[in-house]
Order: sequence, then C-alpha cells, then structure tokens
Amino acid sequence: MSKRHPKARRSSQGTHDADDTFVVGVLEASNWAKANQQLMTVGGVLLVLMIAGGFYYVNYQSEMNVRAAESLETIYQSISISDTEGAKIDLATFLDRFGSTAYDGEARLVLGELYLDSGDPQQALAVLGPIGERPGSPIALQAAGLLAQAYEQEGRWKEAEDTYIAIAERSELDFQKQDALVASARIRNSQGDGVGAVELYRRVLDALEPNAPERGEFEMRIQEIQSNSSS
Repeated sequence: MSKRHPKARRSSQGTHDADDTFVVGVLEASNWAKANQQLMTVGGVLLVLMIAGGFYYVNYQSEMNVRAAESLETIYQSISISDTEGAKIDLATFLDRFGSTAYDGEARLVLGELYLDSGDPQQALAVLGPIGERPGSPIALQAAGLLAQAYEQEGRWKEAEDTYIAIAERSELDFQKQDALVASARIRNSQGDGVGAVELYRRVLDALEPNAPERGEFEMRIQEIQSNSSS
C-alpha cells in the first residue's frame, strides 16, 4: 500500500484550519450584527444623512455662486452709469449675502477701489484687509496693491512700504514686482531715505534686460537722489 506524503496531510490540515477560521469569523460577525442591529441601523441612517447633506451643500453653493454672479453683474451696470454711491451700498450688501462665495474677493476689490476713488481710505482698509494683508493669490495681490494705496492716503508710510515690498516678493508677474518696488522706492525717498530708495531702484534695474528702454528712467532717478543727497 502506498503511503500518503506527510506534506499532503499538512497541506490538507492547513486548508481545513483556514476554512474553520473563516467560518468562525463569519459567525462572529453575524452574531455581532444581530446584537448591534440598532447601532447598525443608526449608523446607516447617519451615513445616508451625511451623503445627502454633502449633495445639498454642493448644490447650495453652486446656486449661491450663480446668484452672486448675477448680482455682481447688476452692480457693474450701476458703476457703468456712474452710480458709485448706489454701487457701494449694493456691494456692502453683496458681501453680507454672498461673502462665502467665489465672488467675495472680486467684490472687495471693486468696493475697495470705489472707496479709494472717493477719498475714504479707512473704509477701503476695512474692505480690503481680509484678502490683501497676506498676498498670495492673484486677486489677493491686487487687493494688496489697493491696500497699500489706502495706507498712503492715510499717511501710514511704513505700512504702505511693507505692503508694496510683500507684493514685490510674492508676485510672479514682472510688471507687478516692478510697480511695487518703484512705489516702495518713492515712499522711501519722500520720507528722507534716499539710500533705501536707491537700493530698490537698483533691484528694478537688476530685473530689466540690458537694452530695456525704461532703464534710462530709473538710472536718472538714482542720479537725482544721489545728487540731492550730496548737495
């Protein structure tokens, strides 16, 4: 009689053990489910509510964005017919109602600029501050530029200069960097810091091409500052 190989017996035994473990696991899971049927029901209801809530929130935000876009378009029409005072009121109402939408930043830019144009820098600072104090995104950098202008109107020269410098350091647009550095240099020079102004103008020159036509203008400004400092 042929003998069964020992490895075959061990393999068969291992398969039976695995099957037994699986069956035990299924039974335990079934028993737990029966014992916790109420908990599972509540959990299922909560999951459904969470999914439904997520869909509702997405749809709600989408609808709010559509309404915000329509409202902002109406405000632009008011501005186009020079109804700036009415536009200010409408934009303030817009921010209260649609401040959580994707159009919040755009509305703040428009309202901040209207306040600056009407000589009301304090209101401009209040409107632009939430997005302009930490410039990073393109719209935040635009807000920072208006914020710096508001600081200038208020005579807060150090804050204006710091804001312009922040724009120059964080912007990826050459023209935006140049404008910010030039504005900072202008402030430094007006406050008696000719050396600091020259430093910033040199940064502007370093960023320009050797044959850039505007190099002459900035070189002339440097010469004027140095001449005034030595006289």
